[in-house]
Amino acid sequence: MDMVSAAHVTKGLQDRSGSVAILFALMLFLLCGSIAIGLDYARALGVRTMLQSAVDAAALAAKPNGTENDPDMLKRVEDHFNFNVQKQKFGAADLKITSSPIPQGVRVEASADVPTSFGRVLGVSKMPVSVKAEAISAKSVFEIALVLDNTYSMVGGPLTDLKSAAKTLVENVTAVSESGSVKFALVPFSNYVNVGTANRNATWMSVPKDYSESVNVCYKTTEWDGCPTTTTTGTCTNDGVPYSCSWTMCTVPGPEQEKCYPWTYTHTWNGCAGSRTPVTDTEVSATFGAPIPGILDVGCPSTLTRLTSDVGVITTQIDGMIAQGETYIPSGLMWGWRVLSPGEPFKDAAPAKTTPPTRKVMILMTDGANTKSQSDTNHEGWDMTESNKAMETICSKVKADQIEVYTVAFNVTNVDAKNAMKKCATDHNHFFDSKDGAALQAAFAQISGSLVKLSLSR
Repeated sequence: MDMVSAAHVTKGLQDRSGSVAILFALMLFLLCGSIAIGLDYARALGVRTMLQSAVDAAALAAKPNGTENDPDMLKRVEDHFNFNVQKQKFGAADLKITSSPIPQGVRVEASADVPTSFGRVLGVSKMPVSVKAEAISAKSVFEIALVLDNTYSMVGGPLTDLKSAAKTLVENVTAVSESGSVKFALVPFSNYVNVGTANRNATWMSVPKDYSESVNVCYKTTEWDGCPTTTTTGTCTNDGVPYSCSWTMCTVPGPEQEKCYPWTYTHTWNGCAGSRTPVTDTEVSATFGAPIPGILDVGCPSTLTRLTSDVGVITTQIDGMIAQGETYIPSGLMWGWRVLSPGEPFKDAAPAKTTPPTRKVMILMTDGANTKSQSDTNHEGWDMTESNKAMETICSKVKADQIEVYTVAFNVTNVDAKNAMKKCATDHNHFFDSKDGAALQAAFAQISGSLVKLSLSR
């Protein structure tokens, strides 16, 4: 090969190697750029995954009340979302969240910009990501009995707090449930439950007729006309609540003498139901062959309300509750059980197996220990040991009847009473210890939230 040819070959090789070098450099740049973009994309994908988890959790925490404008719901969503964002340290910029009610639930949307580390070389400074979650209430059919303490110790503020908490629960549950899928019953109780005077002749009741009698009442006294008297003050109790009272006594008693006067007394049934004998009554059924005795001449709370899907009816009855009488929790438990039972006396409740299944719930609330017990057919006894035993037995039977039991102790200081309420509940998550009105409201709100748990739809 001559010198000219060799030079041409060498130059050609050099030109070719230069082209390859340029091509290699270009490919390397593109490869590195692709890897860099891939790393940024992977990071953005990770942020999107964490963001999706945050909006899912926020949607499930919303507990919407079904209204068009629910600022409390929007705040719950935002607070829950922000908590998770801080916890997971997204590392994203311009985080935004919006939420809005949808039928039976809530929609939550969020967006963010993920800054790039390598994409800037290619002019890509950020990657936008967006996510959405919708949560709707579980489609359940409910029968819920509100068994609420209406004893004298609830007079005033406590009863007002209870009314508010109970109505809030009713509104929360119905707001996120399909129309007609929820029925409520209300059982106000003291030492008796009022089944309503309209049921006087029901086959499952046995009530004596009202009657009047005139008698000559005689008594012996050491007082006489003109006896000097003195007024003594002291402390009396009603349902365990002390109050000031006074009485007058003869200062200088004279010789004993008898005094008589005519008296006409009318014996009346006010709708108060007693219990069957000879043993403590813990059987749910009430029939013509085994009726419940009506007790004359005693007072009891407002009439119980049987299962109804009419929210207006149940809230009106809650507003009408009055506080009187003493505490016999077994009475409330029995009638709460009866309104949820498909058998007599009421037959309003769904049978055990239905399609879709009916979720039966009892919410028992009291502000103290039993102060009365069953004595014969009435509830005027003082055997608290027997009362507590009856309460335990009935609670066990109610739960065995596939009824979910929530218990709420309201400002209860008696340790044994609080433990009895804990034991009555379905489990420890179904017991609430509320020390004041705000805590009572929170307990009922938490119960309503657990009843209508939301599920993610997308």
